[in-house]
Amino acid sequence: MKSSKPAFKQLFQALLDSAGDMIWIREIKDGKILDANRAALRTLGYPRQEFIGRNIHEFYDGMDNRSCDDFAARIKKNGSALLNTVFRARSGRRIQVESRGSLIGYAGKQAVLSISRDIGQALRDERLKTFFYAAFRRSNDAMFYCDRNGVILDVNEAFTKIYGYSREEAVGKTPAILRSRHSTDELYRRMWASILEPSRGFWRGEMINLTKDRREIPLNLTITAVRDSRGDIIGYMSNAVNLSERIALQERVAQSEALASIGEMATVLAHEIRNPLGSIVMAAKQISGDSLDSNDRAMALRILSDESHRLNETLTNFLSFARPRGIKLSRGSLNAIVTETCSIIRSNPDLTKGIRIRIACDPKIKSFPMDVDQIRQVAWNIILNGVQALDGRGQITVTTGRRDSLAFFRVADTGPGIPAPTLAEIFKPFHTTKKQGTGLGLAIADRIVKSHGGRIQVKSAVGRGSTFTIFLPFAEARNEQD
Repeated sequence: MKSSKPAFKQLFQALLDSAGDMIWIREIKDGKILDANRAALRTLGYPRQEFIGRNIHEFYDGMDNRSCDDFAARIKKNGSALLNTVFRARSGRRIQVESRGSLIGYAGKQAVLSISRDIGQALRDERLKTFFYAAFRRSNDAMFYCDRNGVILDVNEAFTKIYGYSREEAVGKTPAILRSRHSTDELYRRMWASILEPSRGFWRGEMINLTKDRREIPLNLTITAVRDSRGDIIGYMSNAVNLSERIALQERVAQSEALASIGEMATVLAHEIRNPLGSIVMAAKQISGDSLDSNDRAMALRILSDESHRLNETLTNFLSFARPRGIKLSRGSLNAIVTETCSIIRSNPDLTKGIRIRIACDPKIKSFPMDVDQIRQVAWNIILNGVQALDGRGQITVTTGRRDSLAFFRVADTGPGIPAPTLAEIFKPFHTTKKQGTGLGLAIADRIVKSHGGRIQVKSAVGRGSTFTIFLPFAEARNEQD
């Protein structure tokens, strides 16, 4: 059975209207539009009755009329032609298109069948790809991306500078070449749980990675899962900020603050040395004579020992404050440091007397990078300061915990408290309200904590006790999932 012409025309029109590209037919001689599909009407913003019968020149950007005429001439000569041009929609929006025209017969006349595709979005997408890749290559942060199996596909220039691997050495490897002893299995489990969680899709935290020559580099790292339009993971992007300069700056600031105080401390230090030195000289003279009985001699020897110890402690603390050593990072347990320090203090009954020391550690705090020896000194200075403030009566409560991206330990005592005017001075070198002590313990603790990028918070009320809270950057706590 033969198809009727109306049925064929309907089928032809349906095929045209189903196309995503703009399609129209125009006379080759005068450019009058004879027919068009829905995509052309929709893209240019005209109803059919206003579109059919108009001249094609009306829809070209004004500067491209000559190109339009040349396009028609090439179609007439060669049977087909290609043109990149710009249309202007009814709203005034400019649309960059690629048009392919073919010579056809239509209603007994020569006509042009044009198929035009909006390439503006494709060009914008291509420009964005070029822009983002250039940003990737030139970023100051160390970046790389890898496929879904974790194989590195590309690295940027900052990566090669920070880690020491060339692009050729890194591509084809896995990020395991960067893993240091500080990256625990527990950290990796938490990291991947965060990355693979569809509602989150990334992990952010502080890590210590290894360079090619096995140097440890502290980094603020972000790893993001890259997904396709269906939501399937196709790869991973890593962005790392080198924290070495920040940490070095913190150390320099802490050292500068210490050095700036040395001149002010000189007079106080001379006084602190003169007193025990005078006692030592006097006791030595008494011992050198023959007039002392056994009790007086024993007392003079005790003075020599006590004052020598006091003098040594003063000089040792002064050197620790004035000439601090750099931070040596290793993974340490804050809970273990606090527990060990309290155990040592408890073991000295002459020191604690009737004081109760209570400990409550948060088991969720895992090991994280710190200078273990220096943080142990901070714990000792702060807890000992609280014990001495109690004068043999009351309770010390030591707790650990986490707050946002920080770990902390808190030392609360039930002592007499610190008056407001004194509270503002407690971290100054040689400032002390105790009968004995150099006044450097809190100053040293403050300097160490600042060099780690942390801070010490103090709250006190006269007659109700004092609370010292020491905050430290907690690498694993940087994971925003927590």
